[in-house]
Amino acid sequence: MDNKTTNSLLRKLLCMTLVLTLVFSLTACKDRTDPSSSSESSETSSQGNPLDEPEPGDLGEPEAPKQDVVDKIVAAYNKNNDVVGWLTYPNTTIDAAVMQGDDNVFYERKNELKQYNWYGCYFADAGNTFGTRNELTSNTIIYGHNMSDKTDDVKFSQLFKLVDFNGDGVVNKADESVANPNLDFATNNPYLYFSTADDDMVWIIYAAFFTDTDFQYHLEKPDTATFQKIIDEAKSRSELIYDVDVKTSDKILTLSTCTYKYGGESNKQQRFVVQARLLRAGETVEETVKVTKNPNPKAPTFSNGY
Repeated sequence: MDNKTTNSLLRKLLCMTLVLTLVFSLTACKDRTDPSSSSESSETSSQGNPLDEPEPGDLGEPEAPKQDVVDKIVAAYNKNNDVVGWLTYPNTTIDAAVMQGDDNVFYERKNELKQYNWYGCYFADAGNTFGTRNELTSNTIIYGHNMSDKTDDVKFSQLFKLVDFNGDGVVNKADESVANPNLDFATNNPYLYFSTADDDMVWIIYAAFFTDTDFQYHLEKPDTATFQKIIDEAKSRSELIYDVDVKTSDKILTLSTCTYKYGGESNKQQRFVVQARLLRAGETVEETVKVTKNPNPKAPTFSNGY
């Protein structure tokens, strides 16, 4: 029996356990092969070749997900066993199942039922593994579309609320020179919730940035030195300065979408990215965090001249 078949059977057994007994078991998921995408709009992963894995940090013990999250995951899984978890960002429309295909192209234009849909769905990088927080790869990457850089309800479009500093509902270069930037959304919504059937997990945002695709922010299993560079680079590029420290012993969550800020739709080398780290043992959810506008974020550079 190959790894893919074994992984599928484990997911089915997990789902049956959730439905029939509501008792959670730990699942061991295989590490999927990193794909390369030929699609222009693909958020393609570059899988690392780790030589020195980060030492485990104090991530805390896995926690059973809340019943409403369990019910959502089970319902979604019963329709499509590619479901790996549930993503929620409070005060946005981001509240949906996360799928995972065998590559990073399959779900680009398909919904949660594997039907063609221009807006696609939320899908995890094919190189990620899932289970408890201890079984996650160092960097869990979730991709989603947006269509206009407006803070509308199209998939990851509402992530732009973090950097819509003039509050006009559109993200563009006009936000860069706002004298009194509106930081209310970022200050009051610093937490992301991504949970699996095995673990209830809360993540605190530490960076929100525009980038060129030369920055390899989507390495799932970087070695320690590379992981530190990803963290440092994300913070230097971030439009916002969060009072949140990040270590290579942490697990991080990366939300990646397209953007049209630099050169419009013709520039395929630009992305908007939000990164967060898993809350550590003993940390609790606070109402707000300290956030300021970065006066000089590192700007993207594009080989195509934009």
